[in-house]
Amino acid sequence: MGILQDRIYAHSPIRLQNWLVSLYGIKLYRERYGQYYEQELERLRRAPNEASPDAKLNHLNQFLQFCNQHNVYYQRLFKKHGVTLPLKSLEDFKRIPPLEKETLRTDETIFSNLHAPIIGMTGGTTGKSIQVRFTEYDYQMRMAHLDFFKEQHGFRRGMKRASFTGRMICPGNQKNAVYWRYNAPMKQMLYSVVHSNPTTIPHYIDSLNEFQPAALDGSPSDMIEIAKYLKTHQKTLSFRPVALFPTSETLTPSGRLLLEEMFQAPVYDQYASSEGAPIVTECECGKMHLRPEMGIIETDAFGEALVTSFTTHGTPLIRYRIGDRMTLSEAMCPCGRQDTIIESIDGRQMNYVETPEGYKVFEGDLTAAVGVLPNSIIQIQVLQHKIDEIEMLYVKDEARFEPEHEVALQKEVERLFTSRMKVLLRDVKSIKKEKNGKVRVVKRLYT
Repeated sequence: MGILQDRIYAHSPIRLQNWLVSLYGIKLYRERYGQYYEQELERLRRAPNEASPDAKLNHLNQFLQFCNQHNVYYQRLFKKHGVTLPLKSLEDFKRIPPLEKETLRTDETIFSNLHAPIIGMTGGTTGKSIQVRFTEYDYQMRMAHLDFFKEQHGFRRGMKRASFTGRMICPGNQKNAVYWRYNAPMKQMLYSVVHSNPTTIPHYIDSLNEFQPAALDGSPSDMIEIAKYLKTHQKTLSFRPVALFPTSETLTPSGRLLLEEMFQAPVYDQYASSEGAPIVTECECGKMHLRPEMGIIETDAFGEALVTSFTTHGTPLIRYRIGDRMTLSEAMCPCGRQDTIIESIDGRQMNYVETPEGYKVFEGDLTAAVGVLPNSIIQIQVLQHKIDEIEMLYVKDEARFEPEHEVALQKEVERLFTSRMKVLLRDVKSIKKEKNGKVRVVKRLYT
């Protein structure tokens, strides 16, 4: 939404805000559920497990040949490193050097020369602002695989779901205790993560009991806060979802157990990214699987993941250093699927800023704020000096940054908080690394 649209939304009555959310939902519905989605979902429903030794290489060669025809960056890269297509083995694939975040952020030749109208924006776990492009085919294929994953666990499109989101769906200073908005086309109740705190959680529980969702998805931290409240106050829900599908954050074993206990439903995790990393989903045996038609995940000597995603034709990701650490497994899964197993995903952090009201704004939401800018912020760090004051340090791209970008960033960060939080922005030349060589994006400095 533009500034004018945001202002109109923020000052509209809740009934009109629900209508505007549903209007945007219609746009998303049309992008996600078209012919490519229907064809792929039907194929997944009837196809046997595709895990032959040649499946991964065949999918890889198809994607690499597309890049060689439609992408200037990879045309140059393949020529420079003597990459001859089709590859004869997966070992040859390692001749292609990794794609770094800085290259993805700054080199516009990484965009393919075809229509890719869907824009993905992310701040990433490292705080770099990145915008990527997807074709309709990419987007619908990803949605088909996500929906197939949920179908395997009892949830089908068209059933009601509750989604916990960091998007500013409610004005920061809203007085009315209605911290959710309804996306009618998708039968989706969106719950504001920003407004969730010990005082407001009873309102969330009342709304969930009234809505009776068949599944919950989104931020696991907020689901856990609700579960903790239910257990502490010895309360129960009046509905029983078929499953919970957390996203974006690391889910600890204790957190999973608490969710399953208080929601009386199994939890199934998933992994993806706004950049378009291949989708990894959890099976009924608790193992995380990567289908060969989704992509390839490798790890280097330090366990850092290099991802190749076959649903990124608009902005191809080939051996992309995504910033997460993973552990791969060669063990066989009891579920019978023979595709790649991700034993653990270690890079996603549950780091957050604590607010005067008692709720948490997590690292992912803070880094996502830079996504409103056209790749003009290289890196950020958020320092919390007091319970009611944060300072965002940002390293700007001198060639891309404009004065109005700071104003836009200030507004985007402020939208995550109420007026009680003082938000300061400071332009710096660099951000100090920790002893492990990495930048800690969120640091709470007060005691």
